[in-house]
Amino acid sequence: MTLEQLIRNHELAKANAARSTSAEERETYFDLVAYYAKRIREAQDGDGRYVADWSPDESS
Repeated sequence: MTLEQLIRNHELAKANAARSTSAEERETYFDLVAYYAKRIREAQDGDGRYVADWSPDESS
């Protein structure tokens, strides 16, 4: 997944959280927002490879 795809998914999760009709849905989407935010930060700290190629176990 590319950085652009992660950003798009992050924005969609935020929009879905705002449209949620139940606490359970909001919690699910907020979890996704946090997940994508973490992946975006990790991708931006990486060396430009596709995010799918990156593993937190790899040494830089």
